[in-house]
Amino acid sequence: MKVISAALSILLSLCLLTIGGCQTVPPTNNNVIHLTLWHAVNPPPNRDVFQKLVDRFNQTHPDIQIESLYAGQLDQQLPKVFTAVAGNVPPDILFFYPQITGQFVEIGLFDL
Repeated sequence: MKVISAALSILLSLCLLTIGGCQTVPPTNNNVIHLTLWHAVNPPPNRDVFQKLVDRFNQTHPDIQIESLYAGQLDQQLPKVFTAVAGNVPPDILFFYPQITGQFVEIGLFDL
């Protein structure tokens, strides 16, 4: 359990540093930055661990608040991401399967 918790904590930190830093998100009027994180952490017990890590992050960073949302597995995640990008409402942070990176690049999700 500690290994999973540590791995998810490191992964969340890397996601926040890598992807979160790529977008400009204006702070709300109370100077708290709200970010939406879509993820595919599965099975549900792992999601509970991941949510505890997000909650811990939110508690230790009161000026940044992450809303963590399960976006489904690969077959469910891809259409949601494509639709969000087409509608110009993608999540602020996307924790996704690396196998679909090429498809994201093709639709212009990443600025390379």
